[in-house]
Amino acid sequence: MRPGPDFYQSKSQPGYLLMKKIAVVAASLLLAGAANAADLSAPMPVKAVPAPEAPLWDLAFGVTGTSDYLFRGISQTNNNPAIQGFVELQLFDWVYFNVWASNQNWVNTTIDGLGYTNGNSSLEVDFSGGLRHTWGNFALDVGAVYYTYPGSGSSKDPITGLNIGPGSSDYNYWEIYAKPTYTVAPWLTLGLNLYWTSDFASTGTDGTALSVTAKVPLPSFGPGEAFGWYASGEFGHQWLSTSAYNYEVNYAFTDLTYIQTIPGYNWWNVGVAFTYKAATLDLRYSGTDLSDADCGFMISNTNACGNKFLATLSFATSLNALK
Repeated sequence: MRPGPDFYQSKSQPGYLLMKKIAVVAASLLLAGAANAADLSAPMPVKAVPAPEAPLWDLAFGVTGTSDYLFRGISQTNNNPAIQGFVELQLFDWVYFNVWASNQNWVNTTIDGLGYTNGNSSLEVDFSGGLRHTWGNFALDVGAVYYTYPGSGSSKDPITGLNIGPGSSDYNYWEIYAKPTYTVAPWLTLGLNLYWTSDFASTGTDGTALSVTAKVPLPSFGPGEAFGWYASGEFGHQWLSTSAYNYEVNYAFTDLTYIQTIPGYNWWNVGVAFTYKAATLDLRYSGTDLSDADCGFMISNTNACGNKFLATLSFATSLNALK
């Protein structure tokens, strides 16, 4: 239907123009309100919090008391307790240098009961260093360690004072290592420890030690869940070359020949540990598959390699953790 002349005339009237202006202003206000409502309903942008930077350096230290000092399942203290300690300088969250010490008692002080002394210091001091870093769930530690047994460089006859054999410091030797770990899930971390040397226990024997580890964190407990605990275990194998741990003995006046071979052995441990702040109490059961005879040949103690229960209490922290 065509509009009449009154329609066109009404657009030029003052009332019509005023109503048109009011409508335009109202529409603008409604659009602005809708835009503001949309802005309010949208999430406000959150500024990302940068991850804390690793300190340029730190000094870690700790002390340990244990019912027996075991090295790859073999007692180094004749099944007796040990006091141990360490100091470690850490740089740039990558580099570290470590000094570790413990009492030990595997270097004999007598030979066949004759009183020949070898200057046993009853002390082991290890120096190690390398690179250690973590990328998300993966961590890697590569480096080298030098095991030392301070004391005499030779055994002496108690009467003549002449050198008759090796002393404690003659057993010093080195190893290189790689120790990767991976956190598979919040409840499981797996690890691998690989050590190698061409001079195991200063015998000229090639030695390779490989072990796998597993750690299962358990729920915290106590006031404020301040107490933590976890279960862990390790299974390893030590390979030894034929240069020192394989030999034969021909018995006098007989045709009998005894051949002794120690190409390697297995060791293992499993246990549970409780943590509170800087303290850790570790309760563990450990063992090897070495026979008494092989154990006696390796460390001059046929009882050093058997299955045993181990209790260890340690305290470890660092300067930055104390700040």
